[in-house]
Amino acid sequence: MIITETQRFVYSLLALTFVTIALLVLLNVYALEIFLILIIIEFLVLVELTKPSVITMAWRKNIAIFVVICVIVFAIILYQRTVTILR
Repeated sequence: MIITETQRFVYSLLALTFVTIALLVLLNVYALEIFLILIIIEFLVLVELTKPSVITMAWRKNIAIFVVICVIVFAIILYQRTVTILR
């Protein structure tokens, strides 16, 4: 069975997500914000590591929209944390 680039990306993201969940459970950290930030970081790193150097695949054009959404969510979480620290 041949695994396509899209499948490899999704499998890698799922594996990283499960590892993150396992580590957070082992460390007894049950904060949704920390989980979301780690998933966003993993996603952005995986996007950059799996980016082909010459050819851009059609499905990769849609990732830019999701990256922008991830950055917005990260900024919102960062803003909320900053406000709670400053109060």
